Amino acid sequence: MAAHSVQPIRAALHSVGCKLNQFEAELLRQALEDRGYEIVDFEDRADVYILNSCTVTCRTDRECRRLARGARARNPRAYLVLTGCYAEVAGEDLRRRDLADLVVGNAGKPHLANLIDAALNRSPLGCLPAEATDGPPLLRQFRGHTRAFLKVQEGCAGGCAYCIIARARGPERSVPAALAAEQARLLALRHPEIVLVGTHLGRYGRDRPGEPDLAGLVERLCALPELQRLRLSSLEPLEVSPALQEQVIAGGRALAGDTSLPARGKICRHLHLPLQSGSDSVLRRMGRPYAAAAYAELVHSLHARQPGLAIGADVMVGFPGETEAEFEATVRLVETLPLAYLHVFTFSPRPGTAAAEMPGQIPGHIKKQRNQVLRALSARKRAEFAASQVGACLEVVLEAGDNGAPYALSDNYLRLPLAAPAGPPGRVFPVTAGSLAAKDLGVPES
Repeated sequence: MAAHSVQPIRAALHSVGCKLNQFEAELLRQALEDRGYEIVDFEDRADVYILNSCTVTCRTDRECRRLARGARARNPRAYLVLTGCYAEVAGEDLRRRDLADLVVGNAGKPHLANLIDAALNRSPLGCLPAEATDGPPLLRQFRGHTRAFLKVQEGCAGGCAYCIIARARGPERSVPAALAAEQARLLALRHPEIVLVGTHLGRYGRDRPGEPDLAGLVERLCALPELQRLRLSSLEPLEVSPALQEQVIAGGRALAGDTSLPARGKICRHLHLPLQSGSDSVLRRMGRPYAAAAYAELVHSLHARQPGLAIGADVMVGFPGETEAEFEATVRLVETLPLAYLHVFTFSPRPGTAAAEMPGQIPGHIKKQRNQVLRALSARKRAEFAASQVGACLEVVLEAGDNGAPYALSDNYLRLPLAAPAGPPGRVFPVTAGSLAAKDLGVPES
């Protein structure tokens, strides 16, 4: 693989896990393409394989090991790189297993392209355009996606007993507001919707005195003329500040026709607020910093002010010591909340976390039963929210489905199938949901 080889070096990337990983993988893809690499599918034969890993559960660890072994089998001579959260927390173990030629944690991701160049005896800057060496790299396009993710925050100071991500992602770091705005502007030139993502998004700006908080950043981004639509990813319930609530509610009014709020009308009527449990005793054992009543008050207040707001929640079943009464408290709370959907997770012990060592581990068959109960409840919530929107005028963006069939994604997170072609993906336009039966509407699972 000499630097003067006529054939470009084939590089394959695969990202497991969260939206942050996907954003970082796109930055790496761009850096490699700028250096003259040919990007191929991860299942193809390649000269370099880069696996951007996740370690949120033991299952994702196993999946990452499987993917690494598969890449090695496809081309035993390929240079195999393992990066991401699994590499961060278990780097030494991965080296002992000889699963990769290079193991790099999250902090090393910005340098990966240069490290790969060096390993393959290529020029450190390869075919980089001159402007790419000035300041932090900016992503020009989120390839293969109608909507673009934008990472504005990384790291977590939380102490959830079941989670290892605080260790994997390190301390809280926020992207400077000016840099985040320029990245948003650049992506908005090619993408109709920007999704703000972070490990702990609601704490954006707290590590940068004098910089805007999340509400301030949202205000700044919505003022960009290039931006059509802005969506917020998962937010901790205590971090939905009054200012942020006002922005989301005002955005809903603007979308309903209040032209006095055109900029705030860019904010999607959608919030994802992790609940995890409706039992205060379970929340305390989890290390969650709120009570079920406070969560319920927030959700009811938001819904009362903006009934078209889609509110989703994470819920975990089978946390150590979860009694039948504690589980029933979760079911009762969820039944009373105006939620649009649930993401239901089954607890599994994650080595390195406090919860893995807790007494009262729940048998698998009980966890499975509880999972099924909440998934059925989630399906009912989805149907109820969809039915509430029939006849409403919704702003949608046209997307291409996995099977190539287009669908429309509304600002309040409803996935609407289309009976006829409506133009190329990326188009934003209004539709009246009255032409569709409630059963045909569905909230995406993620």
